[in-house]
Amino acid sequence: MPDGGQALLFEGATVAPEADEHRAIEALRHTSALVSLYDADGFRIFGNPAALASYPGENTRFAEIFADGDAGGALWASTLGGETIEGAYRVITAHGERWHGLAARRTPDPVTGDPCILVNETDITEEVEAQSALADARQRAEAAMAARQDFLANMSHELRTPLTSILGFTDLLDASELDAEQRRRLARIRDAGTVLLDTLNDVLDFSKLEAGGVSLETRPFELRALLGATAGIFEAQAGAKGLDLKLDIDPSCPAWLEGDGDRLRQVLVNFLGNAVKFTQVGSVVLSAARREGAQPGFARLELAVSDTGVGVPEAMLGFVFDRFAQAGPEVSRKFGGTGLGLAISKEIVELMGGQIGVDSIAGEGARFWCVLDLPVAVAPESREPEVPQAPSRPLNLLVADDNEANRELIGALVRAMGHAADVVADGHAAVEAVASGGYDLVLMDVQMPRMDGLAATRAIRAMPGETGQTPIIALTANVLPEQIAFYRASGMDDHVGKPISPRELLLKVSLWGDDRGRKPADGATLDGVRA
Repeated sequence: MPDGGQALLFEGATVAPEADEHRAIEALRHTSALVSLYDADGFRIFGNPAALASYPGENTRFAEIFADGDAGGALWASTLGGETIEGAYRVITAHGERWHGLAARRTPDPVTGDPCILVNETDITEEVEAQSALADARQRAEAAMAARQDFLANMSHELRTPLTSILGFTDLLDASELDAEQRRRLARIRDAGTVLLDTLNDVLDFSKLEAGGVSLETRPFELRALLGATAGIFEAQAGAKGLDLKLDIDPSCPAWLEGDGDRLRQVLVNFLGNAVKFTQVGSVVLSAARREGAQPGFARLELAVSDTGVGVPEAMLGFVFDRFAQAGPEVSRKFGGTGLGLAISKEIVELMGGQIGVDSIAGEGARFWCVLDLPVAVAPESREPEVPQAPSRPLNLLVADDNEANRELIGALVRAMGHAADVVADGHAAVEAVASGGYDLVLMDVQMPRMDGLAATRAIRAMPGETGQTPIIALTANVLPEQIAFYRASGMDDHVGKPISPRELLLKVSLWGDDRGRKPADGATLDGVRA
């Protein structure tokens, strides 16, 4: 200095950060994630631009950003105590209430070394709302499915109850002395009742298939016997129309296969039923042919029904297997039907892992076919067919049903079997009757006034001694699998669906009524029910 003193010269300079630090700073500045640092008192001491935009206040506190302040305070205390917090939380931002995915952990202040809380947040509002909407939609769908099942169950019950009387009394009349004209009219009644029952079964079947409630049974079946019996169902109908009904089975087809023969028969019955219905002149042929391409141990079969009927219009070929599909209103009026048979067939074939299709030219007939790969089986050991055996003595039965016609019908059926039968109109009367003793078996309707069949069953099971063990067979129009399982779990021993098959009723009465209905030995089963 001029006066001889010393001076120091300072020059300001910007120190460039290391490259990685620079990249981190830029990423922090431009990310949409919210990054904040809070001191030990819960005040924000740093926020990146995204955090400052969401929480613009200068004295922002951690607990105050939450929609639930108490929950925010508890999270703060836990994090300050050393816990790492992660989760989805509702927060109050400058843009309104939002859902944030939040992670918070304790860390030292990089400047002072004091304990701080580092918080990372991501806006997940759209994801949360989408999940909520999906959950609501699922809940509505499940509610709709439950409502539909309830409707189907009620419809089944309300239709099967009068059908029990229609078909049951028809069978009783048929066994009496009638002239030819009376028998012809009676056959008309039976045919109409059978068509109504088939329609009801189609609706229930399609509903179960659509809901995934049908499982296939796997057991050996004889192909030729199955095809012959299926064709035989339509012999009388085809003969009445002058049609030539033929069966054509390729000799190379295996004699025995393994699969669900009953469901396969259902498909072929739908094919044959349509063929006979829509063919006025000519023939209907049920054929089976073996095709190439199956894995070892399997046989690839093409099962087809060909006819010389009206055929399928070209415009219909693409959706003939859709539900309720018919060739037009004039076809529905002339031939009837629900339009569900082929849709059911498609569901069954696809459930079996096969393919289904149709080849047709309008006016020249149609050929409906399915291709299935089925395991080749060997003939099982022959067993004597199950034949209903009459009980060793006449039985004393109680019939409980709120429908007067059904009481009369069921009483007539069991008396025709040689048994005695008392009838009551509700569950309360059934309990009183059983309590008086002397009954070998109870045939119990489920839906009855005053006391339903399930409540009556529980009351009977609570009775002491052998009276409380009296066999009870549910005799009801409720025939859905889950309903039958529920009845059995509620204490009923077996089930006969309405409309009643006299043969099935005789079999069940024989099984449960002999030796006063004592249940089989340990490990034995009746109709799949372990005793």
